[in-house]
Amino acid sequence: MTDPVEITIDELGAKGDGIAYYGGGSLYVPFALEGERVRVTPMGERGELEGIVTPSPSRVEPICPLFQTCGGCTMQHMAPEAYGAWKQDLVRDALASRGFEDLAINPLVATKPGERRRAVLTARLIGRRLLFGYHEARSTRVVDVDHCPLLVPALNALLPKLADYLPLFVTKKKEARITLLATHSGVDLSLDDVKDMRGGQDYLKAVEMAEDLDLARLSANGETLLERRPPLLRMGAAQVSPPAGAFVQAEESAERAMAKMILESVGDAKRVIDLFCGSGTFALRLAKKAQVWALEGEDAALKSLERAWRFGDKLKGIKMERRDLFRRPLLAAEMKKFDALVFDPPRAGAKAQCEEIAKSQLPVVVAVSCNPGTLARDLRILVDGGYTIASITPVDQFLYSPHVECVVTLTR
Repeated sequence: MTDPVEITIDELGAKGDGIAYYGGGSLYVPFALEGERVRVTPMGERGELEGIVTPSPSRVEPICPLFQTCGGCTMQHMAPEAYGAWKQDLVRDALASRGFEDLAINPLVATKPGERRRAVLTARLIGRRLLFGYHEARSTRVVDVDHCPLLVPALNALLPKLADYLPLFVTKKKEARITLLATHSGVDLSLDDVKDMRGGQDYLKAVEMAEDLDLARLSANGETLLERRPPLLRMGAAQVSPPAGAFVQAEESAERAMAKMILESVGDAKRVIDLFCGSGTFALRLAKKAQVWALEGEDAALKSLERAWRFGDKLKGIKMERRDLFRRPLLAAEMKKFDALVFDPPRAGAKAQCEEIAKSQLPVVVAVSCNPGTLARDLRILVDGGYTIASITPVDQFLYSPHVECVVTLTR
């Protein structure tokens, strides 16, 4: 076994690891900060942190006792000011890799603990024991979690009660995926890779659980078992009931901040395109002042958007189209007569779609992204096509993690 060594952390990596130049290469040390003198046990390219010899001025006490065990957070040990600068640097470095040097990046839009409304956890049966929580960092082991300081109170109140019921439905063959969403009308619970609960005693147990936990909706393996009341999220002047387990912005405060930036960027635009629109996070807000063409690949999401729009408060028209924008991107010719475009793709970005946008004459384009790497690639396409980056704002949608959301406005 390698003996511990004392080293200095030279910089902070993109995933939050401290990086030391040691033994002719880079040694990655989780939970170490730039400038710290630390004691580590080298294990290939990684170093196991054994102790802090000289702490960084930016080191703070983590807010969760499971930090460094649970893999959900990586940066609770970093002071807010330094943490915000690091997240800005993640965006800056990604942009620089595509030739964007010296761009002004706005301060990080911060979020706070206790605001995350959506959580995806894992449940596993080991013999008769249920493990329910998050995976350990770089491991398949599950850490039991009965409280998470990042989650809204409604979800934290549910965790220990839900753990009592899960052994009834989880199989020993595979891990179960547990998706929780706190809505304005109650918690929406979606279980995947669990027993077939559509009939017999298992269904009756599921109904009992839904009643006892006061769930708004309960789904299993992609099917709704019971909807006691529609799970509702307010998006501008409308209320959306999203599909079970579907993508929803993780934090309401972050969603509102992004929506505000988008509305300010499109200004008085009368006709706006919303690509990868989901259930209407931005389309429903845009429709308060503009005619919107909303495109999305998932049929269930569009149906949720349509229901919300029909019962919204004084919304203008939304034309909805189901379309796989990766295989069949919206063409530049189809963008004529529109004043602005918003796109919010998955982590893979929207390369093919941006190639078409770059050919268009749209005066305003707003890009929303959860991946600075693919965002930088897509922005390179747009700028090479004649657009100018007007503003870049990082949003801390996933607190204490290396993930960062961005809203970028481009003009022609």
